[in-house]
Parts: sequence; C-alpha cells; structure tokens
Amino acid sequence: MLIPAEFEPNFLQSKSTEPSGNFGINHDVPIRMRDGVRLATDLYFPPQKGRYPVLLERTPYGKHQSVMVSIGAPEFLAANGYIVAVQDARGRYASEGLWYPFRDEAWGERQDGFDTVEWLARQEWCDGRVGTFGGSFAGFNQYLNAGNPSPHLESMFARQAACSLRDEWVYRGGAFELGFMLLWAARQSIEALRNRMAQMERAVLRLQMEFLRIRPHAQNPLFSDPFEWIKDYLCRQEDENYWKQFDVAPFHKTFSVPTYHLASWFDLFLGGSLRNFTGMRNAAKSEDARRRHRLTIGPWLHGPRTASEPDGQRAGEVDFGTAALWDYKGEMLRWFDYTLKNKPGHFDDAPAVQYFVMGLNRWRTCEDWPPRSVLYRQLYFNSHPTGVASSLYDGGLSWAPPREETASAQFAHDPDSPVETVGGATLYFLTPMQPGDPLGFEQLNAQAGPRDQRKIEDRCLTFTSDPLEADIEVTGPVTAKLFISSSAVDTDFVVRLTDVFPDGRSMLVCDGIQRARYRESSYRPALLEPGRVYELAVDLWATSYFFQRGHRIRLVVNSSNFPRFDVNPGTGKSSATTNAMVIAQNTIYLDRARPSHLVLPVDAA
Repeated sequence: MLIPAEFEPNFLQSKSTEPSGNFGINHDVPIRMRDGVRLATDLYFPPQKGRYPVLLERTPYGKHQSVMVSIGAPEFLAANGYIVAVQDARGRYASEGLWYPFRDEAWGERQDGFDTVEWLARQEWCDGRVGTFGGSFAGFNQYLNAGNPSPHLESMFARQAACSLRDEWVYRGGAFELGFMLLWAARQSIEALRNRMAQMERAVLRLQMEFLRIRPHAQNPLFSDPFEWIKDYLCRQEDENYWKQFDVAPFHKTFSVPTYHLASWFDLFLGGSLRNFTGMRNAAKSEDARRRHRLTIGPWLHGPRTASEPDGQRAGEVDFGTAALWDYKGEMLRWFDYTLKNKPGHFDDAPAVQYFVMGLNRWRTCEDWPPRSVLYRQLYFNSHPTGVASSLYDGGLSWAPPREETASAQFAHDPDSPVETVGGATLYFLTPMQPGDPLGFEQLNAQAGPRDQRKIEDRCLTFTSDPLEADIEVTGPVTAKLFISSSAVDTDFVVRLTDVFPDGRSMLVCDGIQRARYRESSYRPALLEPGRVYELAVDLWATSYFFQRGHRIRLVVNSSNFPRFDVNPGTGKSSATTNAMVIAQNTIYLDRARPSHLVLPVDAA
C-alpha cells in the first residue's frame, strides 16, 4: 500500500557536490518508479565528463553509510571510470514508499530494481551499460533481477546472498533462523517506522488538512503494521505460493547476465551463493554462457572487509594467516572492466572457481563446483568408545560399514533446556547496545565462525575417528545420513563436523540442522510416527578443509542450536504459534541395516 500520489510531498531535491580529487557526488537524486514513488539515489561521477557504464548498489541500510560506502567502493570505482549509483530502497531513509523486504525488488507488481536500471541507462552520461554490486541484502536483490532482468543489465557482482529467501535467509532445514531474524527484523522495522513517521510529518506540513481527508482512515497506508513482513515469515512457512516470489532458482535457466558470485565458508548465505552459481552454470545453454559465471569462496565471516586484518584473515577462534587476505575492490573493478568495458584480463583463461582450503591455508582453483577430483566417501557411526570425548555418548567413526548388530545411541531433547550455539555460519550478538547505536560487522559476527565445541559436547552425542594416518582434504558438499526415531511427532537433528586437534580442541568445520517434519518437503510437512525409524538427511552445506595427519574427525549430534535456531517444541507445531512443548527421546541407529553415516567429499587430486 502506498500514499496516494497526490499526497506524496515533493521533498527529494538533488544536491550537487563539487568534484573533490577523483570523483564528484550528486546527493538525493529522485528516481521515479512505475507507481510514482521516488527512490533517493546518490550518484558518484568520475572527474572527467563523459559517458560511462553505471554501477548500482540498492540498500536498506542508508545510501550515506551502505556497506559499499563503508569500504570506499563508490569513490574507488568512480576514480576508475565508472558512474556509481547508491540508492535507498523503498521506504528506507530518504526514499518514499513503505518497506516490505524484497517484495518490490523482483518480478511482481512493482519492480524497483528493473525501473532503476532502466532510468540509469537512459541518462545522457550513461553509455547504456549497467552493472550491479553489493552483498547480503544488496546481493539478494541483484539475484532477484533474474526473474525479469533489464536489457541494460550487463554484469553483476553479488556477495554472500541467498538463492531462496525461505531456505537460506529465514529458515534452514525447516528451522527458523531465530538469532539473526529477530535481531534483524526488529532493527529494520524500527528504521522503516522512522521513515514512515518522517513521510507523515512532511505530508502534514505540506498538505495540512488534505492529508487528514484520506479515507477510510483505517486503510491509510501510513498506519499499516510495520511488522507485517516478519509475521508473514513466521506464520506462512508452508505457503509455497508466498515464498515463490522470493526464489531465484526457477530463473536460473533463463538468466544469462555475467555474474561474479562471492561466498565465504562461515557466512549465513553460503548455501545460497553456491546454489546460484551451480544452478546458473548448469542451466546455461552454451559454454560461453557457463563462462559468464565466476565463484570465489574465502574463509571469512559475513561482510566485505576481506583485504585487511582482522576481518580478512580471522574467523571465530582461528587465524588463517595473511594468505586469506583478498582484494575485494580490485577484483570487483577487474570484473566490471572485463564485462562492461571488454578489457582483456585474467578472466580470459583463469578457472571459474577459486576457493580457500582451511587448515592448509592455501587457495586452489578448479573449473567446476565441486571440483571434479572429489570422491564421495562414507564415514560410518559406530558404538566403539574412543575415550577422547566428554559427551553423553562417546562413539566412533569408521570408513568401514557396520558388520554387526549394534545398540543405538539415545538422548533426550528438552525444549526448555536447549543446547547453546557455539559458532557457525550465523549473524547475531548478545552484547547489550543503546538504542540507535550503529550495528557493525563486529557485532553481527560476534558469535560466528569456527569455535571449540567442547563446551557443549557434554550435552551431545559424539562420534570420533581414530587419529588420521594420512592427511585428508575435504572439499565440496557435506551431508549426514541419519537413521532416527523419536518419541515425539517432531524434533530436530543438528550435526556439527569438527576437527579434533591433538591437544583436544574440537574446532567446528561446518554444521547443519533438519527439522524432522520437513524431511521430505519444505511445504508439505509429515509428522513422525513415534518409535518408527526414518532415514533423514542433514545438509551441512559445504566446506574445504584439510584434516592433518594425527588429527581426528568428529561428528557432534543433538537436537538444538539455540539461539541461532528456534527450539523445536516437539508437538508438530511452530514455536511461533504455540507454547506447548514435550520432551523428545531421540535415537540414532548404528547397525548394519540402519548405518548412519557422513558423506564426505574427499579430494583425490
């Protein structure tokens, strides 16, 4: 819903700044969308007048302080021969309209991304070629162009972004991303409400009594619920038609814009970045179209500060060394020079994929993801105690499948006493902040990354290998195949893969979660029959990790990871809609007929 056009105040007035050094800026340039709403945009110009390609970032976080602005990207790109547009998304900061995340970004009734690209391409200072850049929100809204790309959109550089809003932003394996979503939702809704109040004040000042004549009063869009979207996310989990409007995958086969996909091992959106790269490449209709995609995966947390210490080389409790540092702005410039200015460069002959091998702390390249040299090996759970884990159940891991009948491993999941989150690909923080304090990447990543899991293992099952007799390099998708049963009609299974060092540290490599009622379908839940055995897959997404000789591989299994994910109440209902909870007695089977195991992509090169 929007304020009727006749009541929209004419408040956007472009302001120019004289060129300073290598660029000049026009602030608050209003770009009109198809429904009349104007989106405020800052334009950065090279020092010399002329016609240039334009690069666009669309952000909800304030064009004056966007992620790209924070690393000096607009100035850098303008100084190197591009016009850069940084735009406040609809309903944010200086832009008009009401904000509902991503609804107006894609291929629906309003298409703000499409309209903005078209406006930029028509300007006399644009040579007709437009590229997009940015990450996270500004990465996903780039991918949403796939549903209806502007003919003038000729290149994208998307960092750390989802493929499906549902499956890699709001939920994972059917579990709600509680820590991230509620923190993010609260802050974004409050900022959107500030924007709405400013719009109302401007309208009242300009139109006075006329503004109050909007009828019916209850339907005045400025009085609508600013938290509507988060309520939809919580209460419409199984509404497939609703989530389709935020799913890029159906358009992989038709999208042909050259795209650089930037991901990191401990980022919340790793799964989406990999799905978009592999989906678009695999669906490409020619080898030339396949070559239009590039993928880089680093060892970082969420954010763009990959070129300097600490963010570029440290994650969680691990320092990956200076080899992990990566020239974000330089690579972005090289990509746009290659795709928008047809400059020859290292993209002509370089492999499509580069990735950082953690533990070895070295970059590798390959032509496909996962690398063609990968062989998938099964690492089986067993009941043989190792004596090196302080856990509820000290089991083993073996490359050989079980040959005998073995007792199962059991544990209780109490929703009132969940196992806490220790690291991983997450974005939330627990430190109190004052209202209005800026939220930086230090806060968002405060709980993320590889961390020692021993503090929670006494409340989990562990399965640990013997000391490795040789180095093992694992690169690619990781999946746990579990045979399970439960006394409850629904429960979660959380699996963490760790590297156990000789000194006992159990350092997280990657992890995953699967809500049992969504084991077969994201939209058609199937409750468990208590006591019945089911096969269930837990997707740990992917990694590239070098397990050194003498180290051990460990799997840590339980049924909660709080507050990163919401706690499964065990009733078959969502914790968003019920207070009722039951304790679930859960079982993992280890015998010959039901061999729970981990599927590891072992690089045989």
